Amino acid sequence: MSATENIPVSKKTYNEILDLRRPDETLDDTLARLVERVKKQRLTDDIEEIMARNEFVELDL
Repeated sequence: MSATENIPVSKKTYNEILDLRRPDETLDDTLARLVERVKKQRLTDDIEEIMARNEFVELDL
């Protein structure tokens, strides 16, 4: 399902997003790719924080 929304951004931010856009990539594609990158980085950060505190449980598989 596709929805169209207007998201107000500054000209500077808009231009920075354009700079991150790959050839033949729409702005939606660019934003979706950046969101995925941030989600993966957050997961990695969370795992590293848990490992640093030794707050994990080993599973017997």
